[in-house]
Amino acid sequence: MAIERALIWMAHTDDRGNRGSSSGSISGPPSELREGKEAVGELAFRALSGGDADELLEQAARTVARVLRVEYCEVLELLPEGDGMLLRAGFGWREGYVGEAVVGVGLDSQAGYTLLSREPVVSEDLDNEVRFRAPALLSEHGAKSGVTTTIYLDGLPWGVLGAHTTGRRAFGEDEVSFLQEVATVIGAALERFRTDREIEEQDARARASQRRFEFLAEANLRLSSLTEHKAVLVTAVNLVVPNLASWCFLDLVEEQRGRIHRLALAYSGDLEGEAARRLEFDYPFSAGVSHGTLEVFRSGRPELIPEVNDELLRDIARSREHLEILRRLKPVSYLCVPLRVRGRILGALGMVSADPKHRYGREDLLLAEGVAHITALALENIRLHLSEYDLVRELIERARRESLVISTADSRKIPELTPRQLEVLGLLAEGKSAREIGAELHLSQATVRNHIRSLLQALGAHSQLEALAIARRAGIISG
Repeated sequence: MAIERALIWMAHTDDRGNRGSSSGSISGPPSELREGKEAVGELAFRALSGGDADELLEQAARTVARVLRVEYCEVLELLPEGDGMLLRAGFGWREGYVGEAVVGVGLDSQAGYTLLSREPVVSEDLDNEVRFRAPALLSEHGAKSGVTTTIYLDGLPWGVLGAHTTGRRAFGEDEVSFLQEVATVIGAALERFRTDREIEEQDARARASQRRFEFLAEANLRLSSLTEHKAVLVTAVNLVVPNLASWCFLDLVEEQRGRIHRLALAYSGDLEGEAARRLEFDYPFSAGVSHGTLEVFRSGRPELIPEVNDELLRDIARSREHLEILRRLKPVSYLCVPLRVRGRILGALGMVSADPKHRYGREDLLLAEGVAHITALALENIRLHLSEYDLVRELIERARRESLVISTADSRKIPELTPRQLEVLGLLAEGKSAREIGAELHLSQATVRNHIRSLLQALGAHSQLEALAIARRAGIISG
């Protein structure tokens, strides 16, 4: 079907290379667009005939570079852990980069932002881009402009296809469409090349990545629309609790005065409000502390502790009373990630799970880093004219004038779900895609998606990840 789409694209392109339905500007002469039509056809027929996946990816990269007249083309593949994308194939890159270089996901790269936005991304000025960070791979090669689109395999993101130039350039609609069609052919070819084991591994990886991207896309949409700092803080911690944690804190570090300020705290309802306030929101640096906000601030590295023990609590506690409060919370797992603005660490976002069934791992860490980055970006956008130092000072001054933002995740009454909704929910919990659920329940994918939408509405969730978290807390599903 994917290859058929590519052939249909060719059929709807006239002999001059112009697409009849295109209303955008044509960025190249007819000969170049006709070349693109022919190139897509060659790749499509190559995919139909089988062959070696790496050779086809390299051919696709060379084809994109030739047709779009760009210095660099990259085919990026999601890594098994979903925490980066490998430069699987490419054109123009220095020796040693293809097969070795890795770019970030989420807002750490144009490619990662492409996965989040679920549509092609064009950047005419990478040096001054505010939507995402330009990865070292592009900076080291002097890339100034680029266009990227997602490569889908069986409806799930496999990776990203991109093209970049060393000079400023605006990519037109036809060029974006060409890149999308090449990505479609790549996805179709990869599907033919996969073995059964590769299918299982790739599907599991893609489903995990899709759930993370859905959550972060929703978080980015909600936080980026806010225009007041307190709303950003409340929304950020409420995104985490109860979806990802039993409680969550957001701290800023005032390095000049040697103090840490807790700007927001959310908890799932098991901690009384007064006890929450005693977790201190303005306290000095403590000598010898090797965990928590101060350690993350100093090292610049996230902290992940899958299993919390009493020794850790004693290290974090600032007083006997504080230690007793921490013990009452019965934390099971903990992580803390830096809060960065323009490359400088302002503080940290911390998460704690009190659920014995939920011990944090790599996937949780990636989600936390994504939420922290989106939160920092939202805070920065509100006060874009301020330096990092002045931004911290203003937020702290506001925190001193106002009380600590404490948010309780209210227990929501879960409506009764239909037997079919319960079936779909259970299969989602097993990590199955809409296509797989449809095959198992003998339903169309459209029907399955309707059931998923009704589940989100019934559970008051904004994403499948949040729906599963709510269902687990309510005891509707286990695990």
